[in-house]
Amino acid sequence: MEELLQPRHPLDQHHQAQLQALQQLTESQRAEMARLFRLGNATYRYQQLADGEVTEADYQHWLEGLPERFRQAMERDGFESAKRSLALRRHALERRDVGYAAFMQAILSPEDWAFEQQQRAATGL
Repeated sequence: MEELLQPRHPLDQHHQAQLQALQQLTESQRAEMARLFRLGNATYRYQQLADGEVTEADYQHWLEGLPERFRQAMERDGFESAKRSLALRRHALERRDVGYAAFMQAILSPEDWAFEQQQRAATGL
């Protein structure tokens, strides 16, 4: 079962929960759920790179590119509230040349990477 979860979740309790969930599925369901776990695990690892790295300057730069109403809401909530935002964290990483696509391509298998690209194309992301 371990081989189905590469990359694995970095927090052992979540990794164990994923293993248990996979064990409870039928063989036909297991592969698809394992792929979703792997994609989620890789995304989680990417977001972890921003821990402690989001700055007030990142926040101000991010605000500049937001639509007016969203920007106003984020300004009202302030930096402390926004710094855990996945969008701001990704923005901060991208500003430091730690791109999401390059990270994901490096950590995922070629098959999982192709699947993610296919899903993004289908949803227009």
